[in-house]
Amino acid sequence: MTAHLGAALNAFVDGELDESRENEVLSHLAWCSTCRSEVEALRGFKAALRQTGPCLPNDLSARLMAVSTFPTASFPGDAAPRAHRRPHLSPRVRRTAVSGAFVVLGIGGAISLAGPPPRQPVAPVDPTNAGFVVDHSTTSYEVPFNTVDVVPASTQRSASPAP
Repeated sequence: MTAHLGAALNAFVDGELDESRENEVLSHLAWCSTCRSEVEALRGFKAALRQTGPCLPNDLSARLMAVSTFPTASFPGDAAPRAHRRPHLSPRVRRTAVSGAFVVLGIGGAISLAGPPPRQPVAPVDPTNAGFVVDHSTTSYEVPFNTVDVVPASTQRSASPAP
């Protein structure tokens, strides 16, 4: 829009100006070609919108107004519609619920601030028992398992006492 008439051009094209303001706009349009071309562009734009707009039934606004005046369902003894009523909670229940919510939030905050528990050191596992052999030999001055006494299975059974 030009700075000459501003928003008055839209109101002029729509026919929303009072008679005195409309006369002022018409006298301005008589000598200002820029504003005249803008009025023509606005008229063309609005005409194109009217042609391409959706085809609505003529009685649409009347039908919408009729729907908005439908009575709401009310029950005997209802002071307010059910949609706007809040359930009644005793102050004690409300305080308990709020206190419980704060406790849960406090515990959750403490846990999140504390972070994960520290990792415990893991003892190394030596599947070959090499560490045991070295430790035993340094403390007892003996090497364990240096001789293996193999006892045949047949002698083990015969060596057991008879019942």
